[in-house]
Amino acid sequence: MKKVSKSSSAIFIILVAGIAIISASSYSINEAMAFPHSNLIIVPDENDPNQEHANPIQLVLGHTNEPAFGKLPGIHDGKHYLEVDLTDQATALPIQGSNETFPKTEIFADKYYFRDRTSFENAQSLEDADAIERNVLLTPVFGQPGLFYNRQVVDEGIYGYIIRGAINYYSVALVPIEPTTIFCSSQEGDTSRFNSEGWTGSFGCVENIKDIFFPRDSKKPDYNNSGGYENPKEQYQS
Repeated sequence: MKKVSKSSSAIFIILVAGIAIISASSYSINEAMAFPHSNLIIVPDENDPNQEHANPIQLVLGHTNEPAFGKLPGIHDGKHYLEVDLTDQATALPIQGSNETFPKTEIFADKYYFRDRTSFENAQSLEDADAIERNVLLTPVFGQPGLFYNRQVVDEGIYGYIIRGAINYYSVALVPIEPTTIFCSSQEGDTSRFNSEGWTGSFGCVENIKDIFFPRDSKKPDYNNSGGYENPKEQYQS
């Protein structure tokens, strides 16, 4: 039997350590992608001097902690934040940049909520949504470059977002996010009628957490004893 030299052992240890470091880095980069999300590739305008030094940028959008469930007092708090993650398509590295040369990255969202599929199908435009919130700023997440949140508490239903803003690309370029629309994906049918072109993948619409119980009504009912509503559909229909 051949003896393994000390130098060979050292090389093997270095290789294993290198693989471990790469794996850990890959996990941290993709940790935010552990749940279903929608993807959009933003291609910089090479004829614009403010964008010519940027690679294509991958914008990933969804809700935190998918699958998302609507709030139900005593059972679920409904905290599923709007999440946007920015990475360099070529390197998969998170996008970050100081504001010394260009303004800092800013991302805004207009939010549209439909209480159910019937409401969504009856809508002639986004202005027919049951609830609208405009010009919401997504804030950077401390310690996680390229990741932005807008904190929200959601109800069961169909959510859509118009995203816009500008991306500071490593302080060498400023790439605009032209207004683009994306809606969640429902198991009850197609909800893509208002979506802009270019999006791939999907994030799930907000469900009723009681749907995962067996039997379904083994927990609290959808209304409470004080006369309030735990089911937003009843609230909008009253």
